[in-house]
Amino acid sequence: MYNIKIENCNNIKDGNVKVEEGKLNIKYGINGTGKTTIAKAIEYSLDGEKLTSLQTYYSDNPAKITITPSIQKIMVFNEDFVNQIVFVQDEVIEKSFEVFLKTSNYDQKKEALDNHLEKLHELFSVNPEIIALRQELADISQRFKRTNTGKLSNTGVLKSLMSKQNLYNIPDELSVYRPFIENRDINIDWIDWVNKGDKFDTIDACPYCSEKLNLPIHNARKEVFGKTYTKTDSKNLKEILGLIQNLKEFFVEKKYIELESYIKNDTDEALIKAEIEKMVTEIDLIIAKFDAINDFGRKNIVIADIANLEDDLIKMEIPVSFFKILGGEKITKIFEMVNSKVNEMKSEVSILKKEMGALKGVLRATVNESQTDINNFLKTAGINYEISIECEDETNSKTVLKQCFSDKKSEVKEIKQHLSWGEKNAFALILFMYYVQMQNADLIILDDPISSFDSNKKYAILHRMFKKFGKKDVSLEGKTVLLLTHDFEPITDFIVVGKLDADKAQASFIWNKDGIVSECEIDPDKDVCLILRECEKIANDDTVNIVSRIAFLRKLCELNGKIKEWGYAYEILSCLVHTKEIKRKVANGVYVDMPEREKEEGLKKIKEFIHSFDYDDLRKVLYTVSGLKNLYDIEDNAYFKIQIFREMCEIESQKIKLSTFDEGWYKYIDETYHIENDYLHYLDITKFNIVPNYILKKVDELMNSL
Repeated sequence: MYNIKIENCNNIKDGNVKVEEGKLNIKYGINGTGKTTIAKAIEYSLDGEKLTSLQTYYSDNPAKITITPSIQKIMVFNEDFVNQIVFVQDEVIEKSFEVFLKTSNYDQKKEALDNHLEKLHELFSVNPEIIALRQELADISQRFKRTNTGKLSNTGVLKSLMSKQNLYNIPDELSVYRPFIENRDINIDWIDWVNKGDKFDTIDACPYCSEKLNLPIHNARKEVFGKTYTKTDSKNLKEILGLIQNLKEFFVEKKYIELESYIKNDTDEALIKAEIEKMVTEIDLIIAKFDAINDFGRKNIVIADIANLEDDLIKMEIPVSFFKILGGEKITKIFEMVNSKVNEMKSEVSILKKEMGALKGVLRATVNESQTDINNFLKTAGINYEISIECEDETNSKTVLKQCFSDKKSEVKEIKQHLSWGEKNAFALILFMYYVQMQNADLIILDDPISSFDSNKKYAILHRMFKKFGKKDVSLEGKTVLLLTHDFEPITDFIVVGKLDADKAQASFIWNKDGIVSECEIDPDKDVCLILRECEKIANDDTVNIVSRIAFLRKLCELNGKIKEWGYAYEILSCLVHTKEIKRKVANGVYVDMPEREKEEGLKKIKEFIHSFDYDDLRKVLYTVSGLKNLYDIEDNAYFKIQIFREMCEIESQKIKLSTFDEGWYKYIDETYHIENDYLHYLDITKFNIVPNYILKKVDELMNSL
């Protein structure tokens, strides 16, 4: 049981309501009671800033709400839900997958599938050895550029590799350097060292030994050296050689020796280009395989991906026989490790496909069940549309609306523009029911959601929301629901008639008197009456004032069809109500004497209920200004008081002047003498104050003025 105390919120100075857990709690009250304020105060209890917006005009004290025990999550059906969650552009509801498809069965199947996917991730978790090797291989690959046709470009490092002839065709001016240039072990490093020394060559002394230089000879050699052995070529050769040397253990030994020789020695350009092409191709292939592995390790695999996992395996599998340059024990072990895991994955993928099939089967069944459920409701409620749930997986699903006005059921765009207000709200309530399943709220609030609908739609909505049929796992039955309404029909349908068991629903009457909100539980066996029985009870009740007894007996005559003695009694009571002699009305303003036999039968019927009935005495003593005023002053039941006032209006029609604006509230008073707007069932008016407080206050003013 939730105990809710509301203070200083809008028209509520102080209010107390209770909500039973696991039940539909119907709070019935007339307009102006503060039902919406109650709903908002509960909703804002989780947001202190919003709660301040409800500050009352009764007091300077802050708005306050206390809920015991505390509520963690609250869902409210209101305009925000309709405007923000449903019917946004072309979609029926946001998060379609979670709302319609994420069932416990789906979760079980998905968990099994995710376990296998996790195993795949573990197989190819980030491998530091692979990452390091990939980077070193990339350092080599990046030194070579490709043309638009995919061939290696004769630029950069490749150009430097093919331009080494000057290592062997040494210019005469540089013959003094021959021992260094012809030394295959040091020549590239030496050339690079000389080129780097240029920046220190700033005076007429050797930057290495500081000996005096013959500047003319030195500068001539320097000029020739710079033209013959460029800094770029030297740098390129040195770097590529260093990179390959770092990866020596990942190359086939023979091929490594050949590559090193090609770099250091004079080699046919076509040959060296062909070998470098092969090397870079192999390196790029390995990089692509490693990238596929790392991408897979980071990939969040969804259902749609499973069908393509075999393609991922192909991207990761290493064709060992393809490699002629890369090889050796170390890289072979990496190849074998990768391919071993790929083979493991093939087995897992086979299992995954079976599990995916089972999961898709669940999704198809759930889609069909949800669509059928909602579309049946729409048909029952007379809403000429249907939904279509389009789902591939959890990341790609939506629900669209289709019109059913023609054989071709085309999709509806801009949904809000096509649905009527009633259709939109009826539909939204059912969508809300689905939505709260996903949210798993502690308390669900429905603030007067159905009062504007006709009886058929009301029942269709509430019946679907609170009875487990259709998609049986989607219902508000058994959940904690607060339904605030000024409509008595839900009480009739679910409490009185008993469409919901007593342990699943309860109802209370709430009222607001001068800012104080109270509630009283409604006992369907004692507090809700058939109008026929209520009229009989009050007409027979000696403790009720005679004016009200006569008004209810007159209603009883109407309910019995005003046939024979019931009709005669009705005529007599109508004459008394209008303070006239007993006459029969035959036309407007035209009255004739009632036959004596009919008068006797009518009076006899009246005295079955009011034994002391004396027409003349009542007319002379009680149906007077003084008699009615005295009766009004001692009456404490609001409903009976306004019946007395209604009679006073007959007697003092000249003094009680009602404005055009008064007609709105006076209609309520007038109908206390008639049955046209009464429910078949309604609350016991002797126990529950169903009269709006503002009406009673107005009547008090008018009565006190007489």
